[in-house]
Parts: sequence; C-alpha cells; structure tokens
Amino acid sequence: MNQEEAGKYLERIGYTGPIRREKETLSGLIRAHLEKVPFENLDVCELGQVPSLEEEELFEKVVGRRRGGYCFELNTLFLALLRTLGFTAYPVAVRVLWNRDILPPVSHMALVARLPDGKYLCDVGYGGPGPKGVLRLEDSVQEIFGERFRVREISEDLLVERFRSGVWKAVLQFHDQPFRLLDFRVLNFYCAANPAVLFSHERVVNLCTPGGSKALTGMELVIRERGETVSRRLENEEELRMCLEEEFGIYRACQRRIVNHSPVETQAEN
Repeated sequence: MNQEEAGKYLERIGYTGPIRREKETLSGLIRAHLEKVPFENLDVCELGQVPSLEEEELFEKVVGRRRGGYCFELNTLFLALLRTLGFTAYPVAVRVLWNRDILPPVSHMALVARLPDGKYLCDVGYGGPGPKGVLRLEDSVQEIFGERFRVREISEDLLVERFRSGVWKAVLQFHDQPFRLLDFRVLNFYCAANPAVLFSHERVVNLCTPGGSKALTGMELVIRERGETVSRRLENEEELRMCLEEEFGIYRACQRRIVNHSPVETQAEN
C-alpha cells in the first residue's frame, strides 16, 4: 500500500486525526475503522466464494466498493495501512473462547502493534465482544470505551477476558508469535468452505456505533444503543437490501444464495 492509497483508506474510515506512532493514534484508527467498515460475510454465505486475501483486491473491495469483510480480510488490509503509516505490527493466530466450554481450534486473525511503551492488540475484524480499541498486552485490567477487559498470561499464551454481568468471561487466547500472512490462507479457506463453520452459510453483519452496535444474523437485526436493545426480523429480500444499505452502508452487488446446511456453531454475542 502506497501513501496515496493510505490516504484513500483514511478517508474511507473517516479518520482525520494526527498520524503519530503512539497509542492515541492507534486507538483512533481502530475505532474509526470499527464504526465505518462492517464485519460481514456476504460473499461467503451468499455467493459461496472464498474471499481473496490479496491486498489489491481487498483494497478495491473495502475502499473502492465500500464493503466490509471478515477477520482475515479486514485485518490483512489494516495491517498494510499500519505499516504504511509507520507502525510496526504483525498478525497473530487467535482462539475465540467466547461462550465456549472447551478449548477451540485457532480460527481468527488479529494484529499486535509494537509502540515505544509496549505491545498492543489491534483487531478490526472481530464481530463479537472483543475490545473496540487498543488493548495493552500486559497483566492488567483496562477500560476501553466503557467496557472492562483483563489480560492474563496462562502458560505461554495471553488470555483476554471481558467483565460481563459481574464475572470475567474469556474472549480470546493467543500466543504472541508473529505469523506470516500466507499462513492464514488455509484458515480462510476452512472458515469459508466448511459447512460446520457458521460463516459459510449464515449471514453475519456487525458494525460498531458511537453508543453501541448493530448486528444482523440471518434475517434478525439487533441494535444496541446506550444500554437499550431493539430487535426486529426482516421479512423479505427488499427489507434485507434496505437494512444493509441504511444500517451498514452496504449496497449489495450479489444475489442471495440459499444454502441448506444446518448451523453447527452459534454466533458470538456482540
């Protein structure tokens, strides 16, 4: 990614703040991204496609066509942006523990950025209850946009927990070891093509808002705003199209593809 493309990317996410190699800039970039670029799997569940992870194609999709994507797409492109802006960052392979009783396999890609004062978890591709800003990777309790998170070391891994309903709940677990981007191609194919994975057959679209979030799973829209939750079921394709355009800024260029797989996994609560 060159400087001109980085400028267009910043326009796409609406970031107008200073560009400095510091926590405040990183936090601002992440939050702007989460509020403008939706987590979505429409190409996977409606067209049956395995998303490309080539930077040029991701740029055209997210910036050019103003679409979103899922973790492998969004964090791959965000990594390119961070590096162009002068940050030192690398991808890590992550286990998603939210609402899981047993240790699951690695199925998620996140980023770690090195700043002068330490390392920070950066994730613009998790549509669930993860941090909506930067999380410092040290044993501590941190508040991020009104939500409390805790980082702990367990064996050789880092565990990220979220305080919810009076208890700490595990969210993410990973080994702080740089991965090559090509290592995620197999996971990308697995998540897109395996009928046992929710994303291969169930529509999932999430977007942060300044006061909450919007989530579309299948035909069920849930909007959480400043402590209140409103949900409604979309009745037809026209309502779905309008919802994607008005709530998530997605103008659908694909036809719905009915897939008769039964859900095996449940969507992580937003």
